[in-house]
Amino acid sequence: MSGVRDGELVIGPLDDLAAMRRLGVACGLEDEGRADETIAAAWGAFDDGELVGSIALERYAGLDTANWLAVRESHRRRGIAAALYDVLEREARARGIPRLCVTARAPAFWLDQGYEPLPPGRESDTLLGGCLDCDQFGRECEPRALTKRLDVTGLRDS
Repeated sequence: MSGVRDGELVIGPLDDLAAMRRLGVACGLEDEGRADETIAAAWGAFDDGELVGSIALERYAGLDTANWLAVRESHRRRGIAAALYDVLEREARARGIPRLCVTARAPAFWLDQGYEPLPPGRESDTLLGGCLDCDQFGRECEPRALTKRLDVTGLRDS
């Protein structure tokens, strides 16, 4: 595992998408069953070799999205989610991706990263997908469709 080191934590490329999905589901994400081919790249946060966090850059329905951001509960509040997102955003910029979207179950995190609400319409409906029909919607989960322009903002301080 190569990648950014933060103490014992290593952030690097993640090839085991099944492990990423298992971690995400264990952290409360829904697996919509999309094919792995929609995932352009994925990264993991490893603590002593154990996968404790993940994120994926996905191209879905014509939208470039940040997806599968999950951090094991025992490792939360350590900056792991922000470090994973930073790696994803840097890769998206390197690929010339002008904008990222996200279905945000924890909107405050994404708003802190510079995301803004996506206006109602086709893209918002695509991102929210089956959320509006989910039993959790409005009770335990209030997802928001958010977007961030990458072609007009500078990189955050390193």
